[in-house]
Amino acid sequence: MGRYWELDAGRGVAILLMIGYHVLFQLSFFAPGLVPWFNPYVLTGAPIAFLFVVIAGVSLVLFAAREGSLPGLVRKMFVRGVYILCFAAVITVGSWLIFPSEVVVFGILHLIGCATILAIPFVVLRVRGWITFGFGIIIVVISPLLAYVRGPAFLIPFGITPVGFATLDYEPLIPWFGVLLIGVALGSVLYAGGVRCRVLERFGEMPRAAAPVVFLGRHSLFIYLIHNPIIFGILFAAGFVSL
Repeated sequence: MGRYWELDAGRGVAILLMIGYHVLFQLSFFAPGLVPWFNPYVLTGAPIAFLFVVIAGVSLVLFAAREGSLPGLVRKMFVRGVYILCFAAVITVGSWLIFPSEVVVFGILHLIGCATILAIPFVVLRVRGWITFGFGIIIVVISPLLAYVRGPAFLIPFGITPVGFATLDYEPLIPWFGVLLIGVALGSVLYAGGVRCRVLERFGEMPRAAAPVVFLGRHSLFIYLIHNPIIFGILFAAGFVSL
């Protein structure tokens, strides 16, 4: 069972959107006069994160279909989650060194790593799609209740933050674990047993024109880790931003 190019293309599109968004974000941060119309509190990156997280959920269904042994699947999903969390730790340390007042303590990689581990029962037990979808919707729906709740720092992963909390990237488990579960439910329909449904079969083989975007999608983690320093370097070299 190989990779399905349409999922990689989806990740590739999300990568391109993310790069564009972070170009604007860095300009607004370092040279706000260049993009006075851009307000990251209004034009948030949430739709881009939604695309990443849903595809991550769909991918877990395909990941499970490639593993016949249930104990093996549990182990591999756990290791996969920890693997992603190791890169998330790199982001935390890097942001602490550069922006100590807005450290990324629970960004999108932290979310995907933790959510991969938390999704193990839904994926391994092959919970019915509508049940998984229902759990996902419930988690998303209750998230506004936490919007103005303040609490100790150890609750940050769940969407409850201390007073004055500030960070460059924040995707807490509530509601984002719900979004991943929606992706798992979607994957159980579109790729039941790891096989494309009839509608997706029409995509066929990857068209040559999609190859660059698919390439980005297949290397999305690496690109995510390096893109911000590269963007800053290019903007700095071009004279748009300064230290």
